[in-house]
Amino acid sequence: MTNPKLKSSVVFALKLVVTLVPAYFVYRNIVGAPDWDVSDLYRLFSAKSVGPFLLALLCLGVSNFTACVQWKLLLERQGVHLKYMHLLKLYYVGLFFNNFMPGNVGGDVKKVYDIRMQGGQDTVGAGLTATVFDRLYGLFFVTLFALAMGALFFGHDDAQRAFLWPSVWIFLGFCAMFAGLCSRRLGNLCCLLMSKFLPERIQGRVIHMFNRFRDFRSLKLWVQISLLSAVTQSLRILVHFFCGIAVGVDLSISWYFYYIPLVAIVSALPISIGGFGPRELLAQSLFARAGVASLESVVIQLLAYFVSLLLSLFGAFAFLLGGKPDGAADKAG
Repeated sequence: MTNPKLKSSVVFALKLVVTLVPAYFVYRNIVGAPDWDVSDLYRLFSAKSVGPFLLALLCLGVSNFTACVQWKLLLERQGVHLKYMHLLKLYYVGLFFNNFMPGNVGGDVKKVYDIRMQGGQDTVGAGLTATVFDRLYGLFFVTLFALAMGALFFGHDDAQRAFLWPSVWIFLGFCAMFAGLCSRRLGNLCCLLMSKFLPERIQGRVIHMFNRFRDFRSLKLWVQISLLSAVTQSLRILVHFFCGIAVGVDLSISWYFYYIPLVAIVSALPISIGGFGPRELLAQSLFARAGVASLESVVIQLLAYFVSLLLSLFGAFAFLLGGKPDGAADKAG
């Protein structure tokens, strides 16, 4: 398929199908309940919902600050030095594009582009590597949470133990991937294997990226980003916990740390529009095993997404009022 517009249309159509089909089953599971009434939706919210909702906003807001610190460390490791407040603005612009473009990686592309505009053509690889690694390491860390919660609270439960295995395999996959990215020998082996299948033009770019990932081979850096990821991802899971409280769901926080990582992994895949559909269907299926009704489990996800939308509006203002690139003034080294 050589026509870019046709290819883009086909990809969008496939994403639309992957979004709508699960969304239909989510809808059917809700309205198919014997006692379903549309007024049930309004009864979920009350004056008591305001406090937990504000706490959810606070948790996500703080998590964005810590996530930006992690992104800054990864950029600096590759020689890109920009002031934190400027990077925070770029980070929020990226959040806005992630939420309002018909995909869930548009904001990452925008961040890479902005880094290039601030630092020049030579920073494209650094921005791409730091952004990709930042996203992957966040998903890796939420998987660690799921494994820890499974081992501590759910390993003895036959009905819940089955959901521990996807986290195990995802964790092992991430470990293998990070080993290949950061290890010289494994990286060279991966490049050799990919050279058998990839065109020569792409091989050079892949090898160049592998070389950049090796810049992250620092114990100090890994300790720093591990601590930051622990805080960031914990706060983002707490967003769902407080959204659950806002709609009257009385559920231990351990369930959120066990289930939300799987939901986050699925919603991060660029297979649907903004993660909609598969995310809600999976959350509905998982939380049903914890005794949460279909409507509540879906509303929790939508409310958490609404929290993200609200905060990302800061990125909209930063984008509209940003003016010309000012990277030269913001470089710190």
